[in-house]
Amino acid sequence: MNTTIELQTNADIFWQQSLQLYKSTLLKDVAPFWMRHGQDFEFGGISNILDEQGKVLSHDKYLWSQGRALWTFSALYNRIEKRQEWLDFAHHIYNYLLHHGRDADGKWMYLLDAQGNVLERDTSIYVDGFVFNGLGEYYAASGNKAALDLALETAANVAKRLAIQGSYEIAPYEIPSGMKTHGIAMIFSFFFYNIGEIADSAEFKKLGLAFTDEILHDFYQPDKNAILEFVNNDGSFSDTPAGRTCVPGHVLEGLWFLISIFERSGRNELIPQCCELIKRHVELAWDAKQGGLILALDIQNQRPLYWKQHDCKPWWVQVEAVVATAYAYKYTQENWCVEWHQRIQEFAFDHYPVPVGEWRQWLDRTGNPMESAALPVKDPFHLPRGLMYLIDLLEK
Repeated sequence: MNTTIELQTNADIFWQQSLQLYKSTLLKDVAPFWMRHGQDFEFGGISNILDEQGKVLSHDKYLWSQGRALWTFSALYNRIEKRQEWLDFAHHIYNYLLHHGRDADGKWMYLLDAQGNVLERDTSIYVDGFVFNGLGEYYAASGNKAALDLALETAANVAKRLAIQGSYEIAPYEIPSGMKTHGIAMIFSFFFYNIGEIADSAEFKKLGLAFTDEILHDFYQPDKNAILEFVNNDGSFSDTPAGRTCVPGHVLEGLWFLISIFERSGRNELIPQCCELIKRHVELAWDAKQGGLILALDIQNQRPLYWKQHDCKPWWVQVEAVVATAYAYKYTQENWCVEWHQRIQEFAFDHYPVPVGEWRQWLDRTGNPMESAALPVKDPFHLPRGLMYLIDLLEK
Protein backbone atom coordinates (compact mmCIF):
# COMPACT_ATOMS: atom_id res chain seq x y z
CA MET A 1 0.00 0.00 0.00
CA ASN A 2 1.16 3.53 -0.76
CA THR A 3 2.65 5.00 2.44
CA THR A 4 0.55 8.17 2.25
CA ILE A 5 -2.66 6.18 1.78
CA GLU A 6 -1.70 3.84 4.63
CA LEU A 7 -1.07 6.76 6.98
CA GLN A 8 -4.39 8.34 6.04
CA THR A 9 -6.23 5.05 6.54
CA ASN A 10 -4.63 4.55 9.94
CA ALA A 11 -5.50 8.14 10.89
CA ASP A 12 -9.12 7.67 9.85
CA ILE A 13 -9.38 4.51 11.95
CA PHE A 14 -7.77 6.27 14.93
CA TRP A 15 -10.16 9.22 14.74
CA GLN A 16 -13.19 6.92 14.49
CA GLN A 17 -12.04 4.96 17.53
CA SER A 18 -11.40 8.22 19.37
CA LEU A 19 -14.87 9.48 18.53
CA GLN A 20 -16.42 6.40 20.15
CA LEU A 21 -14.13 6.78 23.18
CA TYR A 22 -15.10 10.42 23.66
CA LYS A 23 -18.82 9.75 23.24
CA SER A 24 -18.71 6.91 25.74
CA THR A 25 -16.71 8.96 28.25
CA LEU A 26 -19.10 11.89 28.06
CA LEU A 27 -22.41 10.00 28.01
CA LYS A 28 -21.64 7.01 30.22
CA ASP A 29 -19.19 8.51 32.71
CA VAL A 30 -18.92 12.28 32.98
CA ALA A 31 -22.49 13.55 32.50
CA PRO A 32 -24.00 10.82 34.72
CA PHE A 33 -21.47 11.58 37.48
CA TRP A 34 -22.64 15.17 37.64
CA MET A 35 -26.30 14.24 37.45
CA ARG A 36 -25.77 11.95 40.46
CA HIS A 37 -23.50 14.12 42.56
CA GLY A 38 -23.70 17.69 41.29
CA GLN A 39 -27.20 19.00 41.98
CA ASP A 40 -27.46 20.73 45.34
CA PHE A 41 -31.17 20.39 46.07
CA GLU A 42 -30.83 21.82 49.58
CA PHE A 43 -29.02 25.08 48.87
CA GLY A 44 -29.30 25.45 45.11
CA GLY A 45 -26.85 25.49 42.24
CA ILE A 46 -24.21 22.85 41.65
CA SER A 47 -22.04 21.35 44.35
CA ASN A 48 -18.51 22.42 43.46
CA ILE A 49 -16.47 21.31 46.46
CA LEU A 50 -16.47 17.53 46.39
CA ASP A 51 -13.94 14.75 46.29
CA GLU A 52 -13.09 12.52 43.37
CA GLN A 53 -15.72 10.01 44.49
CA GLY A 54 -18.48 12.62 44.39
CA LYS A 55 -18.78 13.20 48.16
CA VAL A 56 -19.75 16.79 48.92
CA LEU A 57 -17.16 18.35 51.25
CA SER A 58 -18.75 21.80 51.57
CA HIS A 59 -21.84 23.65 50.36
CA ASP A 60 -19.87 26.85 49.81
CA LYS A 61 -20.27 28.02 46.23
CA TYR A 62 -17.64 29.39 43.89
CA LEU A 63 -19.60 31.46 41.36
CA TRP A 64 -16.82 30.57 38.88
CA SER A 65 -18.12 26.99 38.94
CA GLN A 66 -21.80 27.94 38.74
CA GLY A 67 -21.23 29.82 35.49
CA ARG A 68 -19.16 26.98 34.06
CA ALA A 69 -21.74 24.35 34.99
CA LEU A 70 -24.54 26.45 33.51
CA TRP A 71 -22.65 26.51 30.22
CA THR A 72 -21.99 22.76 30.32
CA PHE A 73 -25.53 21.54 30.90
CA SER A 74 -26.93 24.06 28.44
CA ALA A 75 -24.32 22.96 25.88
CA LEU A 76 -25.09 19.28 26.42
CA TYR A 77 -28.71 20.08 25.57
CA ASN A 78 -27.77 22.31 22.62
CA ARG A 79 -24.95 20.27 21.11
CA ILE A 80 -25.34 16.62 22.06
CA GLU A 81 -28.96 15.65 22.69
CA LYS A 82 -32.11 17.47 23.82
CA ARG A 83 -32.45 15.60 27.08
CA GLN A 84 -34.88 17.30 29.43
CA GLU A 85 -32.81 16.29 32.47
CA TRP A 86 -29.89 18.34 31.20
CA LEU A 87 -32.04 21.38 30.52
CA ASP A 88 -33.68 20.99 33.94
CA PHE A 89 -30.24 21.02 35.56
CA ALA A 90 -29.40 24.18 33.61
CA HIS A 91 -32.69 25.75 34.84
CA HIS A 92 -31.67 24.79 38.40
CA ILE A 93 -28.29 26.53 38.11
CA TYR A 94 -29.75 29.57 36.35
CA ASN A 95 -32.30 30.07 39.13
CA TYR A 96 -29.50 29.97 41.68
CA LEU A 97 -27.49 32.61 39.82
CA LEU A 98 -30.57 34.75 39.36
CA HIS A 99 -30.92 35.09 43.12
CA HIS A 100 -27.34 34.89 44.38
CA GLY A 101 -23.95 36.41 43.90
CA ARG A 102 -24.35 39.74 42.08
CA ASP A 103 -23.88 43.08 43.80
CA ALA A 104 -25.61 46.40 43.12
CA ASP A 105 -22.89 47.37 40.61
CA GLY A 106 -23.48 44.23 38.55
CA LYS A 107 -20.28 42.50 39.64
CA TRP A 108 -20.35 38.77 40.37
CA MET A 109 -18.91 37.63 43.65
CA TYR A 110 -16.15 35.07 44.02
CA LEU A 111 -17.30 32.83 46.90
CA LEU A 112 -20.57 32.41 48.81
CA ASP A 113 -21.46 30.26 51.81
CA ALA A 114 -24.29 27.72 51.76
CA GLN A 115 -26.88 30.38 52.61
CA GLY A 116 -25.67 32.72 49.87
CA ASN A 117 -23.72 35.11 52.08
CA VAL A 118 -20.62 36.60 50.48
CA LEU A 119 -17.35 35.13 51.74
CA GLU A 120 -15.14 36.73 49.06
CA ARG A 121 -16.23 39.62 46.91
CA ASP A 122 -15.40 40.43 43.27
CA THR A 123 -11.78 39.29 43.38
CA SER A 124 -11.85 37.70 39.92
CA ILE A 125 -13.26 39.14 36.72
CA TYR A 126 -13.02 35.61 35.31
CA VAL A 127 -16.13 34.82 37.37
CA ASP A 128 -18.11 37.42 35.43
CA GLY A 129 -16.83 35.91 32.20
CA PHE A 130 -17.85 32.37 33.11
CA VAL A 131 -21.27 33.62 34.19
CA PHE A 132 -22.10 35.54 31.02
CA ASN A 133 -20.70 32.73 28.90
CA GLY A 134 -23.00 30.30 30.73
CA LEU A 135 -25.99 32.62 30.49
CA GLY A 136 -25.51 32.98 26.73
CA GLU A 137 -25.45 29.22 26.17
CA TYR A 138 -28.44 28.84 28.51
CA TYR A 139 -30.40 31.39 26.46
CA ALA A 140 -29.63 29.38 23.31
CA ALA A 141 -31.04 26.29 25.06
CA SER A 142 -34.03 27.81 26.81
CA GLY A 143 -35.00 30.91 24.84
CA ASN A 144 -35.17 32.77 28.17
CA LYS A 145 -34.80 36.41 27.13
CA ALA A 146 -34.13 37.51 30.71
CA ALA A 147 -31.04 35.27 30.73
CA LEU A 148 -29.75 36.90 27.54
CA ASP A 149 -30.38 40.37 28.95
CA LEU A 150 -28.41 39.46 32.08
CA ALA A 151 -25.61 37.99 29.95
CA LEU A 152 -25.36 41.16 27.85
CA GLU A 153 -25.49 43.41 30.90
CA THR A 154 -22.69 41.41 32.52
CA ALA A 155 -20.62 41.36 29.33
CA ALA A 156 -20.95 45.12 28.90
CA ASN A 157 -19.91 45.64 32.52
CA VAL A 158 -16.88 43.40 31.99
CA ALA A 159 -15.89 45.28 28.84
CA LYS A 160 -15.92 48.59 30.72
CA ARG A 161 -13.82 47.18 33.56
CA LEU A 162 -11.28 45.54 31.25
CA ALA A 163 -10.71 48.90 29.56
CA ILE A 164 -9.37 50.33 32.83
CA GLN A 165 -6.02 48.82 33.74
CA GLY A 166 -5.81 47.86 37.40
CA SER A 167 -9.57 48.05 38.02
CA TYR A 168 -10.05 44.31 38.37
CA GLU A 169 -8.44 41.22 39.87
CA ILE A 170 -7.98 37.69 38.51
CA ALA A 171 -8.06 35.41 41.56
CA PRO A 172 -6.75 32.78 42.10
CA TYR A 173 -3.94 34.43 40.11
CA GLU A 174 -2.31 37.86 40.24
CA ILE A 175 -1.20 40.32 37.59
CA PRO A 176 2.34 41.58 38.29
CA SER A 177 2.69 45.35 38.48
CA GLY A 178 3.14 46.99 35.09
CA MET A 179 2.13 43.86 33.20
CA LYS A 180 -0.91 42.33 31.53
CA THR A 181 -1.96 38.69 31.38
CA HIS A 182 -2.63 36.36 28.48
CA GLY A 183 -5.41 34.78 30.55
CA ILE A 184 -7.64 37.83 30.07
CA ALA A 185 -7.12 37.98 26.31
CA MET A 186 -7.48 34.20 25.96
CA ILE A 187 -10.74 33.83 27.88
CA PHE A 188 -12.47 36.99 26.74
CA SER A 189 -11.59 36.61 23.06
CA PHE A 190 -13.74 33.47 23.06
CA PHE A 191 -16.46 34.59 25.46
CA PHE A 192 -17.05 37.96 23.79
CA TYR A 193 -17.08 36.46 20.31
CA ASN A 194 -19.49 33.72 21.39
CA ILE A 195 -21.95 36.08 23.08
CA GLY A 196 -21.65 38.32 20.03
CA GLU A 197 -22.81 35.45 17.84
CA ILE A 198 -25.61 34.41 20.17
CA ALA A 199 -26.93 37.98 20.50
CA ASP A 200 -26.04 39.00 16.93
CA SER A 201 -23.88 41.80 18.33
CA ALA A 202 -21.20 43.13 15.99
CA GLU A 203 -19.77 45.12 18.91
CA PHE A 204 -19.04 42.07 21.06
CA LYS A 205 -17.66 40.08 18.13
CA LYS A 206 -15.35 42.99 17.33
CA LEU A 207 -14.17 43.07 20.93
CA GLY A 208 -13.46 39.33 20.83
CA LEU A 209 -11.42 39.76 17.67
CA ALA A 210 -9.45 42.60 19.25
CA PHE A 211 -8.32 40.20 21.97
CA THR A 212 -7.25 37.64 19.34
CA ASP A 213 -5.04 40.32 17.79
CA GLU A 214 -3.56 41.11 21.19
CA ILE A 215 -2.64 37.45 21.71
CA LEU A 216 -0.82 37.13 18.37
CA HIS A 217 0.77 40.59 18.43
CA ASP A 218 1.69 41.07 22.10
CA PHE A 219 1.69 37.78 24.01
CA TYR A 220 3.29 35.88 21.14
CA GLN A 221 7.00 36.70 21.30
CA PRO A 222 8.59 35.71 17.96
CA ASP A 223 12.16 35.50 19.25
CA LYS A 224 10.96 32.96 21.86
CA ASN A 225 8.48 31.37 19.42
CA ALA A 226 6.09 31.14 22.35
CA ILE A 227 3.02 32.77 23.83
CA LEU A 228 3.89 34.04 27.29
CA GLU A 229 1.54 34.44 30.23
CA PHE A 230 2.65 37.98 31.10
CA VAL A 231 4.11 40.82 29.06
CA ASN A 232 4.64 44.48 29.85
CA ASN A 233 1.60 46.69 29.30
CA ASP A 234 3.09 47.86 25.99
CA GLY A 235 3.41 44.26 24.81
CA SER A 236 7.17 44.02 25.28
CA PHE A 237 9.04 41.12 26.87
CA SER A 238 9.97 41.31 30.55
CA ASP A 239 13.08 39.39 31.55
CA THR A 240 11.67 38.52 34.98
CA PRO A 241 10.34 35.26 36.43
CA ALA A 242 6.78 36.34 35.60
CA GLY A 243 7.71 37.63 32.17
CA ARG A 244 9.48 34.40 31.22
CA THR A 245 6.49 32.25 32.24
CA CYS A 246 4.75 30.11 29.65
CA VAL A 247 1.62 28.17 30.67
CA PRO A 248 1.19 25.74 27.76
CA GLY A 249 -2.27 24.59 28.80
CA HIS A 250 -3.55 28.17 28.66
CA VAL A 251 -1.82 28.59 25.31
CA LEU A 252 -3.27 25.40 23.80
CA GLU A 253 -6.74 26.24 25.08
CA GLY A 254 -6.42 29.73 23.67
CA LEU A 255 -5.14 28.51 20.30
CA TRP A 256 -8.16 26.33 19.64
CA PHE A 257 -10.31 29.26 20.76
CA LEU A 258 -8.54 31.35 18.11
CA ILE A 259 -9.06 28.73 15.40
CA SER A 260 -12.75 28.55 16.26
CA ILE A 261 -13.06 32.34 16.12
CA PHE A 262 -11.05 32.67 12.91
CA GLU A 263 -13.06 30.01 11.05
CA ARG A 264 -16.31 31.75 12.03
CA SER A 265 -15.08 35.26 11.28
CA GLY A 266 -13.43 34.45 7.93
CA ARG A 267 -9.86 35.02 9.11
CA ASN A 268 -8.67 31.62 7.93
CA GLU A 269 -5.29 33.00 6.90
CA LEU A 270 -4.33 33.14 10.61
CA ILE A 271 -5.13 29.48 11.30
CA PRO A 272 -1.83 28.00 10.01
CA GLN A 273 0.12 30.03 12.55
CA CYS A 274 -2.16 28.73 15.30
CA CYS A 275 -1.52 25.15 14.18
CA GLU A 276 2.24 25.67 14.20
CA LEU A 277 2.02 27.13 17.71
CA ILE A 278 -0.04 24.17 18.91
CA LYS A 279 2.80 21.86 17.88
CA ARG A 280 5.38 24.12 19.49
CA HIS A 281 3.64 24.30 22.88
CA VAL A 282 2.84 20.60 23.07
CA GLU A 283 6.54 19.96 22.51
CA LEU A 284 7.46 22.52 25.19
CA ALA A 285 5.18 20.97 27.80
CA TRP A 286 5.66 17.25 27.23
CA ASP A 287 7.55 15.39 29.95
CA ALA A 288 9.75 13.02 27.94
CA LYS A 289 10.64 10.94 31.01
CA GLN A 290 7.33 10.58 32.83
CA GLY A 291 4.84 11.41 30.09
CA GLY A 292 2.07 13.99 30.28
CA LEU A 293 2.04 17.76 29.89
CA ILE A 294 3.32 19.95 32.71
CA LEU A 295 1.57 23.09 33.90
CA ALA A 296 4.16 25.83 33.36
CA LEU A 297 7.79 26.56 32.48
CA ASP A 298 10.34 29.30 32.19
CA ILE A 299 10.85 29.95 28.48
CA GLN A 300 14.58 30.52 29.09
CA ASN A 301 14.94 27.63 31.57
CA GLN A 302 15.91 30.00 34.36
CA ARG A 303 15.22 29.85 38.08
CA PRO A 304 13.24 30.62 40.13
CA LEU A 305 10.04 29.72 38.32
CA TYR A 306 7.15 32.09 38.87
CA TRP A 307 4.17 29.71 38.50
CA LYS A 308 3.10 27.70 41.54
CA GLN A 309 3.57 23.93 41.26
CA HIS A 310 4.76 24.41 37.70
CA ASP A 311 5.72 20.78 37.14
CA CYS A 312 2.38 19.23 38.14
CA LYS A 313 0.08 17.75 35.49
CA PRO A 314 -3.51 18.96 35.71
CA TRP A 315 -6.27 17.14 33.86
CA TRP A 316 -7.36 20.28 32.05
CA VAL A 317 -3.99 20.74 30.33
CA GLN A 318 -4.23 17.28 28.77
CA VAL A 319 -7.87 17.90 27.76
CA GLU A 320 -7.14 21.23 26.06
CA ALA A 321 -4.17 19.65 24.26
CA VAL A 322 -6.23 16.88 22.70
CA VAL A 323 -8.82 19.41 21.53
CA ALA A 324 -6.09 21.64 20.09
CA THR A 325 -4.36 18.81 18.21
CA ALA A 326 -7.70 17.71 16.73
CA TYR A 327 -8.28 21.26 15.48
CA ALA A 328 -4.77 21.32 14.05
CA TYR A 329 -5.42 18.08 12.17
CA LYS A 330 -8.62 19.51 10.70
CA TYR A 331 -6.58 22.21 8.99
CA THR A 332 -3.21 20.57 8.34
CA GLN A 333 -3.98 16.84 7.91
CA GLU A 334 -0.42 16.34 9.14
CA ASN A 335 0.63 13.19 10.94
CA TRP A 336 2.17 15.00 13.92
CA CYS A 337 -1.35 15.94 15.01
CA VAL A 338 -2.37 12.28 15.16
CA GLU A 339 0.84 11.23 16.90
CA TRP A 340 0.60 13.90 19.60
CA HIS A 341 -3.12 13.47 20.06
CA GLN A 342 -2.71 9.73 20.56
CA ARG A 343 0.24 10.16 22.93
CA ILE A 344 -1.61 12.64 25.14
CA GLN A 345 -4.86 10.68 24.93
CA GLU A 346 -3.13 7.51 26.13
CA PHE A 347 -1.50 9.33 29.04
CA ALA A 348 -4.78 10.96 30.03
CA PHE A 349 -6.92 7.84 29.89
CA ASP A 350 -4.25 5.86 31.76
CA HIS A 351 -3.96 8.38 34.61
CA TYR A 352 -7.08 10.47 35.22
CA PRO A 353 -10.32 8.40 35.04
CA VAL A 354 -11.75 7.13 38.33
CA PRO A 355 -14.30 4.31 38.65
CA VAL A 356 -17.20 6.55 39.71
CA GLY A 357 -17.28 8.12 36.28
CA GLU A 358 -15.24 11.33 36.30
CA TRP A 359 -11.53 12.23 36.27
CA ARG A 360 -9.16 13.05 39.07
CA GLN A 361 -7.84 16.50 38.47
CA TRP A 362 -4.29 17.07 39.67
CA LEU A 363 -1.22 14.85 39.44
CA ASP A 364 2.32 15.62 40.51
CA ARG A 365 5.29 15.24 38.19
CA THR A 366 5.47 11.48 38.75
CA GLY A 367 1.73 10.91 38.24
CA ASN A 368 0.54 10.69 41.86
CA PRO A 369 -2.70 12.48 42.92
CA MET A 370 -2.16 15.85 44.58
CA GLU A 371 -4.11 18.80 45.91
CA SER A 372 -5.22 21.53 43.53
CA ALA A 373 -2.72 24.22 42.69
CA ALA A 374 -5.59 26.65 42.02
CA LEU A 375 -9.16 26.57 43.34
CA PRO A 376 -10.24 23.73 45.69
CA VAL A 377 -13.12 22.90 43.36
CA LYS A 378 -14.32 20.14 41.11
CA ASP A 379 -16.74 21.27 38.44
CA PRO A 380 -18.00 20.08 35.06
CA PHE A 381 -16.22 22.23 32.53
CA HIS A 382 -12.86 21.45 30.89
CA LEU A 383 -13.53 17.73 30.48
CA PRO A 384 -17.16 17.78 29.25
CA ARG A 385 -16.52 20.87 27.13
CA GLY A 386 -13.47 19.25 25.55
CA LEU A 387 -15.39 16.06 24.87
CA MET A 388 -18.26 17.99 23.26
CA TYR A 389 -15.93 19.90 20.95
CA LEU A 390 -14.04 16.71 20.08
CA ILE A 391 -17.27 14.89 19.24
CA ASP A 392 -18.34 17.76 17.01
CA LEU A 393 -14.96 17.90 15.26
CA LEU A 394 -14.69 14.18 14.69
CA GLU A 395 -18.28 13.70 13.55
CA LYS A 396 -17.65 16.30 10.86
